[in-house]
Amino acid sequence: MSTSIRYLRLSMHLPGPPGRRRGIGYLSQYGDILRVSFDDDYIADPLRPVLSLSYQGETEAATRQILASARDARLVRTDGRWPVYFQNLLPEGHNRERLARERGCSEGDEFELLAAAGHDLMGALEVEPVPLQDGVPDVVRHWHTTQGLDVLEPGFVEYPVEDAASLPGVVTKFSAVQDGRRYTVHRHGQAGSTILKLPTTAHPDLVANEYTGYQLCHALGLHCAQARVITRAEAELPGHIPFDDILAVQRFDHLAGGARVHMEEFNQVLGYAPRQKYGKGMERDWATMLLVLNRLSGQPVQDTREFLARMVAFILMGNTDAHLKNWALLYPDGRTPQLAPLYDPVCVAAFFNGAPERQYAVNRAIDRTLRAFTWEDVQALLRSAGLLRIPRHLSLLRDLVARAQALWPALLDGAPASMAHAVRERLAGGVALARPRG
Repeated sequence: MSTSIRYLRLSMHLPGPPGRRRGIGYLSQYGDILRVSFDDDYIADPLRPVLSLSYQGETEAATRQILASARDARLVRTDGRWPVYFQNLLPEGHNRERLARERGCSEGDEFELLAAAGHDLMGALEVEPVPLQDGVPDVVRHWHTTQGLDVLEPGFVEYPVEDAASLPGVVTKFSAVQDGRRYTVHRHGQAGSTILKLPTTAHPDLVANEYTGYQLCHALGLHCAQARVITRAEAELPGHIPFDDILAVQRFDHLAGGARVHMEEFNQVLGYAPRQKYGKGMERDWATMLLVLNRLSGQPVQDTREFLARMVAFILMGNTDAHLKNWALLYPDGRTPQLAPLYDPVCVAAFFNGAPERQYAVNRAIDRTLRAFTWEDVQALLRSAGLLRIPRHLSLLRDLVARAQALWPALLDGAPASMAHAVRERLAGGVALARPRG
């Protein structure tokens, strides 16, 4: 094994005016060993900004034990991959291919991918190289020497690619800033405040589908990310883009003006790797998410009601891709979580007709479960999550279904035909929650 080690400084932007950061640790690579080493003062600080609920124990002492652990899998892996929290910061699909190409590394080199997008990661995080002359930080060297490993000298790490970003998800998207009336991905090193999402060749109506999804959710009073459709002429993108419409979604973690708000996906909260984003069973994961919101949110009543309303809205609209990377927590004060705004409300069921049965196999299976989900199942879910006032929750959700049946048909007049058909069929009783009582 080489006796050199590569490492990155891990920092978090703090709530308040833009530009305030706090170093919290280092990310290091030594052969196939990838590790996060937290600073002693971060470990000892009971008011530390929260990186993830997955790093928190039942007590402050338990949290410190996790953060200082020598072998916890949340901090160290020996297979060349990041611990799962950091794996979830990396993009998938075309976005991962593009980032690897910009960095000149392989798609499997997770250290380099994270380093490449270090200035534009999800949430309030930032990673960047440390000058070689600073030597190996004591907290990094100490861990390796206690494991009997030789660490003699620091290895070279390039600075982040100037306009690179790590945006989770498989749909092609770009991180952009608004420059006057135009959006540009040429950000000169600053983090983007807008995500530009493109259609696909297979689904050229994807932008219209998702935008309609936002309209449907807005009509029910759900708390959504801000989204609008822009033309190709309004966006300065790299290369030729063969689509006229682009969806511009305002980020709720990177604000215009440079302020950053920390967030994490529920996939990170629950400690799942990206490939496990569909969880361990929908009802089991929903119950766990509700439990987290009810116990830890700074606004538990509002967030649990919002979660349940979104859940029912997604069932009615055929959003079978509301996996654990499409639900998130936001930390406005750096420490107290609350449910992040709704994002990615796509009617995936609209893509089923005409596609081979094996295509969208996971989503089709989810759709069968959602169609069969009854009010008795909702009641069992509420009990499993330990929520009180169950009749009140059920009444609010039944009212939500009635409002969707009243308001959505008019909004679907401008939707892609396949989406309008899929949603109307569900509203008319194609899902159990939309059927008349009795």
